[in-house]
Amino acid sequence: MSTVQPFDTTTPIVLVVDDTPANLGLVVECLEGKNLRVAIARDGEEALRRAELAEPDLILLDVMMPGLDGFETCRRLKAMEKTRDIPVIFMTSLTQTDEKITGFRAGAVDYITKPLQMEEVAARVNTHLKLRALQKLQEAQNVQLQREVKTRKQAEEALIEMINSVRNVSNSIAHDLRTPLTELRSRLEALILTLRRQGNRDTLPELEGAMTDVDRVIRIFNALLRLAEIDVGVRRSGFVPSDLASLLSDAVEFYQPVAELRCVSLSLACSGDLAVVADPLLLAQAIGNLIDNALKFARDGGDIRIVATRAPERILISVADDGPGIPDAEKPKVTERFYRGDTSRGTPGVGLGLALVKAVATLHRGSLDFADNHPGLIATLTLSSDL
Repeated sequence: MSTVQPFDTTTPIVLVVDDTPANLGLVVECLEGKNLRVAIARDGEEALRRAELAEPDLILLDVMMPGLDGFETCRRLKAMEKTRDIPVIFMTSLTQTDEKITGFRAGAVDYITKPLQMEEVAARVNTHLKLRALQKLQEAQNVQLQREVKTRKQAEEALIEMINSVRNVSNSIAHDLRTPLTELRSRLEALILTLRRQGNRDTLPELEGAMTDVDRVIRIFNALLRLAEIDVGVRRSGFVPSDLASLLSDAVEFYQPVAELRCVSLSLACSGDLAVVADPLLLAQAIGNLIDNALKFARDGGDIRIVATRAPERILISVADDGPGIPDAEKPKVTERFYRGDTSRGTPGVGLGLALVKAVATLHRGSLDFADNHPGLIATLTLSSDL
């Protein structure tokens, strides 16, 4: 079964404008013989009225007419909103190049030279009607596309607004609760010290456990507030010239005792110029989170390697461990806030560490990526060196 082309779905209308009845009759007979609908006008003024009323698909326009000639009629058609896109073909005995240029400048798309040859008239009309139909189809598709883009944009804006609303609520809760929690911790700490001085050790384990729980909640709130600062761009004010080699060295030194307790080898290798304009406090925390994460999952007696290199317009910091790694299906999810994968169920944490690292990477126009280490995981923090 053949597919019907867009220009065949309705019968096109052709407006024929000519002050000579004989020419008008021949053209109308030819076009009606091709199963086209035809409207006629005998001068420029009538042509303007008919064109605005009928909105034809094509206009055949005589050039030499009394009153408004074809050139001026065409200019006025192109100046009117309802008719500006209708293609115009001039019918004329004028053959000089400058006369044709005048017609094209007026807005015509083609010329048919008099005396008219009906086969040529039919062929040119058919060609331009097909082009007009395709143009209408494209315009309709563009309108539909614009509607879809607008709808998707509205949906995206609504989703962003909802996400921001939820995020603002969680940030507000974190901010409002951190102060009373800090006060609670201080009271617990004072109570523990008092009981120790009094030699009352019966309830100390429970109180110390409670303080540990409070510390854990405070760490969560601190992480949420830090993420909130990154989200709203507040931390951009903390960007200063920084030496990543020094930050990495300090981080390795800080975690070295923890690694030694588990007989884990913790090594650092830096190459190239690692100077960058960045937020050193956030980077230190992000690097610390990556090392801490590696230490949680590294094998006892295993190996953690930290490598920092400079590439064109980027600095890459990789932390590789030899633990269980992360399944491919979970890699896109582990940077979501509060996400805990199957391999991390039995380890300390709440699922904000990698979320913070990703937020720090985004703030520095970089990324956080994961790859298999066979065995283990390679987490690579990429920073833009052109901030």
